[in-house]
Amino acid sequence: MAQTALLFPGPGSFLPGALSALAAPGSATLRTLEAVDAVAVEHGWRPVTPLLTAAPSTPSDPTPDEERSLLWLGFFATSLALAHESREAKVEPEVLMGHSGGEITALAAADAFSAGDGAHILVARVTALAADATAGGAMTVLDASARRAAGLATAVGDRSLALAVDNGPRQSVISGSTAGVARLEAAATALGWRTRRLAMPYTLHNPRLADATERFLDAIADLPLHGPRLPVYSPLLKKFVVSAADVRAVLAVHLIRPVEFGRALQRLYADGFDRFVECGARSVLADLVGEVLPLAAQSGTLLPRRLTREEFNDLAGGRRLPEAPGLHETELPRTETETEDAVRAQPAPTPAPASAPAPTSAPAPHAAAPPAAGSLPADDEELHRQLRAVYASVLQYPEEVFSSDADLEGDLGVSSIKQTEIFARLLDRFDLPTPSADTRVSAYRNLGRIAGLLRSLAEDS
Repeated sequence: MAQTALLFPGPGSFLPGALSALAAPGSATLRTLEAVDAVAVEHGWRPVTPLLTAAPSTPSDPTPDEERSLLWLGFFATSLALAHESREAKVEPEVLMGHSGGEITALAAADAFSAGDGAHILVARVTALAADATAGGAMTVLDASARRAAGLATAVGDRSLALAVDNGPRQSVISGSTAGVARLEAAATALGWRTRRLAMPYTLHNPRLADATERFLDAIADLPLHGPRLPVYSPLLKKFVVSAADVRAVLAVHLIRPVEFGRALQRLYADGFDRFVECGARSVLADLVGEVLPLAAQSGTLLPRRLTREEFNDLAGGRRLPEAPGLHETELPRTETETEDAVRAQPAPTPAPASAPAPTSAPAPHAAAPPAAGSLPADDEELHRQLRAVYASVLQYPEEVFSSDADLEGDLGVSSIKQTEIFARLLDRFDLPTPSADTRVSAYRNLGRIAGLLRSLAEDS
């Protein structure tokens, strides 16, 4: 019998406006957001509710204060609200598992502590990091195994460098001082490895954060902790969390121990868990499942795009999380009825509506072949036409859904990982330089902004 793991992503997995249709008066979403907002305001931070529930028709870039709240509390509030909504819809995952800060969300979702206390824990974490001189630094993603990445970090010879995350055989994260990470990236580039600097103001999962850990634990010493009500597996502890002592152990090593997420996925799969559903506003962890586990494992996303209340209820309806239809594809999980109908009929995939296309294994009827390589077109209309053709070809979507202002992730469900992959293709196609390490491709949310970024790179080259 299939078993489902609900996955909780860490910082950076928020999406402005993602909960706009779910935060009705009296809803589980609004109750969760209010609990988080109370803690944010208590510590002088901006509340997250206006940012996570803003109508998608009026998007705006967050201010620095809003960005801080979104980065450190937005992911927690989003995932926890979705977990509470799912519980009210009688969704029953067999295990919860978080990634980095997502471990705190998973524990809150399992009632190891309240939503407000979870927010206190996250604020205390940031406060402890801000007070520690060694916490400033950088983190970079390498397209290499943990063993190879750690070996390169050793060869660079900077003692601040440490393996922070093992996401699987083809992705790992190294953290350390800014200068040390820059040297590591230069060495990786010389070897032909792709790197991507994370937009994190602090180093995480690094042994040099021992002093920050002491401050962090002192700040949360009086918070009540309980054994989880639901099964929780910890990639930090490499075991199931079953008691309040285990919860304390997770928090004690949270800043200093590497996240062995790829190995945790393998452990759960070996234990019979074969469906992995991401409980967040982006497809980050669901994409990793396909990189780590055999084809028999399925992955999907509970909030693959901005959903209406009716769409979410249809998605989460039933006693258990719905089947994810594609193997290792980040798609909208089907309801049980839809899955049974699809198994009986076995038709060729039909194109999704323009407002919410879903990836398919066969080319979409209107998807053009990718344009031939060349220089960046001088005409804006031609550039947008070529961008639509590239995105449609890679994603197998109809070209017409890629309007210049359609939010790639919020409206079309294109994960940040896939956006980065497509952007790398565009750089090769137009023979443009790689942008600076602090450029987040996912921050350029539509083709209009992508076109502007390509123009600026062309001007600087």
